[in-house]
Amino acid sequence: MLTSKPGILIALNIIDDVMATGRLFLFVCLSLVHVQGTTRAFLDLLKESDYDVTSDVTVISRLGTSRPAPSDKLPVIDLIENPSAVFDPPESELNHRKLRRLLGEDFDPEFMGIGRPVVAAFQPNGTVDMNRRRGRPKEHRPDFIKDIGTPIRYGSHIRIDGLNMNRRTKRAVKKYIWNYTHCPVVYAWKDLGIRFWPQWIKEGHCYNGRSCSMPPGMMCRPSASETRTLFRWHCPLSKKGQLLKCRWIRIQYPIITKCSCSC
Repeated sequence: MLTSKPGILIALNIIDDVMATGRLFLFVCLSLVHVQGTTRAFLDLLKESDYDVTSDVTVISRLGTSRPAPSDKLPVIDLIENPSAVFDPPESELNHRKLRRLLGEDFDPEFMGIGRPVVAAFQPNGTVDMNRRRGRPKEHRPDFIKDIGTPIRYGSHIRIDGLNMNRRTKRAVKKYIWNYTHCPVVYAWKDLGIRFWPQWIKEGHCYNGRSCSMPPGMMCRPSASETRTLFRWHCPLSKKGQLLKCRWIRIQYPIITKCSCSC
């Protein structure tokens, strides 16, 4: 039976040898769906709504109510707003109790803030969402983690034996590699401005402080997103450039909810 220190040394030596031959594990680049970027669709909605002079009903984003396709263009970039105060909602339209009632079940206090959340002041750069259990990420175990240590086959004739170590050491190696390749989501509160309600939204970002692969080269990228329904103060212009009646409209705001190690 191997003792703890020799077992760790053996594991590290094996990892070095396998990395040297480029066979630690195989990554398949995640195929992020290349459709029209969620950010572009969001910006196009606001641009088109400024010239919508025929519809009197609430405008719903063309992103729909289902989960949007993952996009490497998230999170949403800052909007370039018209600085004129004429496009701001008047005080009479900022009845928070009324707007909260109109938004109904779409109001998500976990991701929305009417005023500046306290955590935004103390942690302006955001917090890392690290759900862990027994020292490893609390999520479905990737297939390549499960296969670490098993024999490697090249066709039907060539076979390389698996890692020759005890179960405890092998479990420690798997846990380390799983944590190393894990891509947590960093959540930070963003002030959207007075023309949105709620004004504060919690956005997701992918942590990219280091490469997530062995050997290095891959980075954490968005792999899943969800939308939250917000109000946008909408001031359409006529074809002659005249300002028409402003109103609140509903829009779907995309938020990154999952990141994965990818090319």
